[in-house]
Amino acid sequence: MARFDAVFDSRVQIVFVLRADGLELRPLVRRLHAAGKLVAVHLDLIDGVRADRAGVSWLGRTGVDAAITSHGQLMQAIHRDGMLAIHRLLLVRRGLLAAALTAVTRSGADIVEVLPGVILPEVAGLLPVLPVPLLAGGFIRTLAEARAVLAAGAIGVTTSAENLWNADLA
Repeated sequence: MARFDAVFDSRVQIVFVLRADGLELRPLVRRLHAAGKLVAVHLDLIDGVRADRAGVSWLGRTGVDAAITSHGQLMQAIHRDGMLAIHRLLLVRRGLLAAALTAVTRSGADIVEVLPGVILPEVAGLLPVLPVPLLAGGFIRTLAEARAVLAAGAIGVTTSAENLWNADLA
């Protein structure tokens, strides 16, 4: 938890909670909000919470600002429960890219997060212009990598690399 505590004093405006005990989520969300941070929680990875409509509803009642999931069919439920919907897109094979992009376009997400984000500069030319903002996350560890994904079209970087939490990415 000491490593996580560093986020409270960082310039980070939105905290992505990827793994947590669902029973401890509400106090964590309150603490982050008290520190002036927005909270996005990865529905698929929270212990004790299912990635379904009931899980979305429960997450909304904890005060979360945004829900992250790879399940496009949950985007409407996320909106209905008053949260921003972040559709996580895992780019593992070029052959699956067209189907993944179709799913993301149809899902109605507010934001798309591409993983692994570090490859975005290499694959940006393969991606169509998406109707929503793009985040890049995964394996982004250096200032140069963060700046490269921003130059490739991402509006932000999601990273666990503490050295980037206070970095000037402009």
